[in-house]
Amino acid sequence: MESFITPTRWNLNNLLQCDSDLEKFKNYISCIKANLLEIEECEKLNPLNESGLNAISQIIKQLESAESFYYCLTTEDVEPSLLTSLYTNISMLKSQARFIVSNFQERIGNMSEKQFSVWSNSINQKVFIEELLMDTQRTSKEEKIISNFARETLGNLEEIYVQARNNLKVKGNIDKDVKEISFAEASSLALSHPEQTNRRFAFRELNQTLKTQAEVFASVYNSMVGLRLKENMVKNTDYLDDSLRLNGISKRALHTMWDTVDTNIHSLSRYLKIKAGEVGKERISWHELMTSSQEVSNEITYSQASKGIIDSLVDIDTNMSEFVKGAIAKGWVDSEQRKTKPPGGFCAPFIPEGESRISLNYDNSIDSARRLAHELGHAWHFKQMKNVPSLFFSDDTFEMTMAETSSIFFETAYIDYVIQNTDDTSLKKAILGAKIERSLNYLMSIRGAFLFEDKFYGNRKKGPLDANQVEELSLQCQEKAYGYSLSEYEPFVWIKYVQFYQANIPFYNYPYSFGFLLSIGLLNLAKRDKQFDQKFQWFLSETGLMPLEQLIHKHFNIEISKPDFWQQSIQSVVEDIEEYNKTL
Repeated sequence: MESFITPTRWNLNNLLQCDSDLEKFKNYISCIKANLLEIEECEKLNPLNESGLNAISQIIKQLESAESFYYCLTTEDVEPSLLTSLYTNISMLKSQARFIVSNFQERIGNMSEKQFSVWSNSINQKVFIEELLMDTQRTSKEEKIISNFARETLGNLEEIYVQARNNLKVKGNIDKDVKEISFAEASSLALSHPEQTNRRFAFRELNQTLKTQAEVFASVYNSMVGLRLKENMVKNTDYLDDSLRLNGISKRALHTMWDTVDTNIHSLSRYLKIKAGEVGKERISWHELMTSSQEVSNEITYSQASKGIIDSLVDIDTNMSEFVKGAIAKGWVDSEQRKTKPPGGFCAPFIPEGESRISLNYDNSIDSARRLAHELGHAWHFKQMKNVPSLFFSDDTFEMTMAETSSIFFETAYIDYVIQNTDDTSLKKAILGAKIERSLNYLMSIRGAFLFEDKFYGNRKKGPLDANQVEELSLQCQEKAYGYSLSEYEPFVWIKYVQFYQANIPFYNYPYSFGFLLSIGLLNLAKRDKQFDQKFQWFLSETGLMPLEQLIHKHFNIEISKPDFWQQSIQSVVEDIEEYNKTL
């Protein structure tokens, strides 16, 4: 593959006029705080007007960019106490902005019909009126105060989890030298070290360390779920209602998807039996499944991965391909390996600036290349989103189901391209196996996480669960999700995955499975619809403007509350398993 010259460190200097300078960033946040106070004072003394609405809308955009900048700083060498302070300040300012908007809504609710008519005619930006009218009748001021308090408290609990996890020290075998390493390093070694004995050592030591601290994490998770359940009780809602609303889908659509996966569990778990047979076992463990691809050497440099992603998108949409080329060349991606980086990767959006920043520990593996494609898919999505005035944070409107569709679309297109352009039979088989294992991760591992959260919320209503009870519940749900086909499952997954502790996203899990199956269906559609590129861009650009279930029907005429679409997507995974079996 032809080399593609790329920078490996991102450029933060042109964002928010902070030049990576912490003092400038703190001043940036201080200015937002001062502007919020000014709006608050003006709001008390003056009639509600469009100028005030525009001002708070602009501050909301600035706070979102500040939060993205903060996440970028978490991967740099910054004092943890300073990061905590920055996060706390941003979280408090977001709560303050929400409270101001809540006061605006209250003022609208207190207007007479005639007053509202005169006022609404004076507002040119009609989206402000629509947003202020949302929930004004069914949500009381007390409920809004409770919601703001819950968000702020959940944010603080998330930060406690992050700090507790980052402070963990695990025994690691690095170059035959046993020493203490971080949680992130141990997680990486346990799954991606080229030597099996070192992977097993890191996996065992990581789990042993987590076991000693499990009660701390159980306490944090119990507190987060307990707080959400109390908020549900005040609002008289079900614990899945907020998640479904935030993801723009119906309960029927969600259950139809999972029921279709369950219907196909025998066909999907066939791959697990094939893998066990390859090593002369009746069953393999979760760890063996997740690390089997490490036995095949397949080095893909960052430059090669970048070019491969660019080439994989040319036939689908040349605009996508050119976007990726520009994003990498402009220094949007930080691929450098650093101890300060968390496992996996992330894409931080700066929508008003029209840019994103991507972080990942690139290690020349096919999995790193896949992650790069995934995060670039997020960046493409953010680029399509219009920077329109709004009184809502994207936390309140940005559907994870939609977010994971674009990212998984990109990574699937890339993996298919690699398989099609690999001549070495054994290497092609290994990459196909890795693709299937990734598919099963979305359909089995993620399903196990959903089953765990669903049951945990139900059990938590009766009272807190201790660490042993949480772990047992997690293992039971994994067994069901994997069709009882593995010999051992993943210990302490409920501690390892930061997504369980995200303050703004209850039930993080099913959107990944949803996005995966939707992206497969859309990729299949792209092969036969000549207007797909335009439809997909329009689809992404309307994020948050209407529920995702309606958007899918509007742009692609797909009914996701019926099993047909889900079955077609799952069938693609089954066909991959059949193809893999033919190579034995």
